[in-house]
Order: sequence, then structure tokens, then C-alpha cells
Amino acid sequence: MERSLTELSEDYFKAAEDINCLIVKYRKQLNEAYMANNYLKTYEIKRKLTIFYDQKRDILATAYALKNYYEKDRRMVLA
Repeated sequence: MERSLTELSEDYFKAAEDINCLIVKYRKQLNEAYMANNYLKTYEIKRKLTIFYDQKRDILATAYALKNYYEKDRRMVLA
């Protein structure tokens, strides 16, 4: 199955949304752990959140690169 770069970028945007859902879930757990003074759990959740934020940033960068891949070529031709 052949897919265009734009279609592939849509998959990456969807993956970023999925990771964002995880971030929201763990931010809630972080607040609950903090309020319960469970600092070990707070530390573990912060580590997970750091990984999720890094993944989301990388996925979004890839998604935008795929989405705008041909725009770079068009700008060079028009210049």
C-alpha cells in the first residue's frame, strides 16, 4: 500500500494526540500523588511525563517535516 507523505504525516499527528492523552492522564496522577505526599510515585510519574513530552515533540517535528516536505521545493522554485 503506497501512501503519500501527507497521509503519513496525519498518522504522526494522530500519534501525537494519543501521547497527549497519556500526558493528561499522568498529569492527573501526578497531582494526586503530590497531594498524597507520595514523592516516590511523583518522581516516577515526572520521569514518564518527561519521556512523553520528548516523544510528542519528536513526533510533531516529524509530522510537520512530512507535511511540509514539498513546500520547501515549491519555495525554491518560486524564488
